[in-house]
Amino acid sequence: MNNEKFYNDVMEKVKEHYGEKANVFLSDVTKNNGLMKKGLCVRINGSNCGPTIYLNDFYEDFRKGKSLDLIMDDIIKLFEEYAVDGKVDLSFVSDFNAIYNKICFRLVDSVRNEEKLRNMPYRLIEDLAVTYYIALETLGIEGSIAINDKLMSVWEVTEEDLFEAAIDNTPRFLPAEIIPMGEFLGERTGRPELAVVFPKDDFLVASNEKYFGGATVILYPGLLGEVGDRIGNDFYIIPSSRHEVILISETAVKNGAFNLKDMVKCVNDTCVLPEDVLSDNLYYYDRSGDNIKKVEYVEDTMVL
Repeated sequence: MNNEKFYNDVMEKVKEHYGEKANVFLSDVTKNNGLMKKGLCVRINGSNCGPTIYLNDFYEDFRKGKSLDLIMDDIIKLFEEYAVDGKVDLSFVSDFNAIYNKICFRLVDSVRNEEKLRNMPYRLIEDLAVTYYIALETLGIEGSIAINDKLMSVWEVTEEDLFEAAIDNTPRFLPAEIIPMGEFLGERTGRPELAVVFPKDDFLVASNEKYFGGATVILYPGLLGEVGDRIGNDFYIIPSSRHEVILISETAVKNGAFNLKDMVKCVNDTCVLPEDVLSDNLYYYDRSGDNIKKVEYVEDTMVL
C-alpha cells in the first residue's frame, strides 16, 4: 500500500468512527524547514477548531509491519484525547493588548524556511530567524497560532513590538534549564556513569524545562552572560537541534584534527530529524561584546 492510499484509508476509517458527529478531512501542512506533512483533522460538530494528527510516522510504522488495526487504535485515542467540544472564543486574537502576554518566539533556520518567512515578521540573529507565535496553553488548548503579516496588519504593530512581548513572555512560560552534558546523557541513556566523562562546566546542554523548542533560550536576557561567568570563558554554541543547544567552553577546544563545523553538519545529516534541524553552522559567544557570532571557519580544532 502506498502512502496516499494509506492516508485515505485512515481518513475513511476515522470518518466511520465519528459518523455524523464530526467533519474529518486531510490537509498538507508545511512544517519547520519546509517539510511537508499529511495532516488529518477531526472537527467535532459545533466546534470551531480541532486537533490535527500527522500521519507520516504512522505510515512508517505500517511499512515496518504494524497492523492497520493497531495504528487506528492509536489514532482514535489521540483524537479522543485532544478533541475540542464547543466553540473556543478566539476573538481576543484581534486585540493586541489582549494577546500581548501570550506572544512567544521560536528560532528557525532562515535558509531552510526562506519561503515561509516571506509572509511573517522575523528578525535575524546571524543566519537564525526569530519568529513569533501565540501560545494557546493559557486557554487549555494544545498548540499555537503563528503570527503572520496579516495579523501584524490587524494589530498595527511592528516586529519590535512583538520581540518586546516575546522577550518578556517566553522565559516566563518556558524557563531555561542548563545542565552538564554528562548529566544530560546519563539521564537519557540510563547510564549515570556518563556524568563523569565530560568536565562539569566545560560542556553544557541548554534548553527550556520542556525540552521542546528550547534553542530559544540563547535569546533569554542575561542567560549567555551567566553561562560565561559560570565557565569563566567565551564559548561555542552548537545547534544540536531546535530543541536544545550544546555550549562548549573555548578552553575545551584544542588544536587537533576535529572540525566542529563538520561535526554539526554530520550530526544534522545522521542523527536529527529533518524538521528538528536548527542550523548547519557553528556559533560563538563573545563575553566582552555580549553577542553571538557565526563562526565562518574553525581550522584544525578538536574537543578534548
